[in-house]
Amino acid sequence: MLSEDWRKKLSVPNLQLALHERREFAAKVRAARAVLGWSQAALANRIGVTQRTVNRLEQAAADVRRSTAVAIENVFRAEGIIFEALAKGGFRMVVVNGTHVIDISRSGASRD
Repeated sequence: MLSEDWRKKLSVPNLQLALHERREFAAKVRAARAVLGWSQAALANRIGVTQRTVNRLEQAAADVRRSTAVAIENVFRAEGIIFEALAKGGFRMVVVNGTHVIDISRSGASRD
């Protein structure tokens, strides 16, 4: 028998939220990698995981370890890519490239 704590963790809303978070993280990784022109193997090499791990993360097929998420965030930040949450859901990717800022969100892209 499962304890009450485990039943709460395995509830449908919690599982749906976890899947949503994995999908959003996967979209961020794919978007940033595309902007940088990096292959999955190139990103994997920079963060110390295998290409297969990056592929599984991008397919939202695996939970993300906190240490891996932090490593990915640090690598992207060092390359001038920052993610911001949008009030109505989704995210915005801000790319600082020299003197230009490229703002990419659900609604499209604009340059400042």
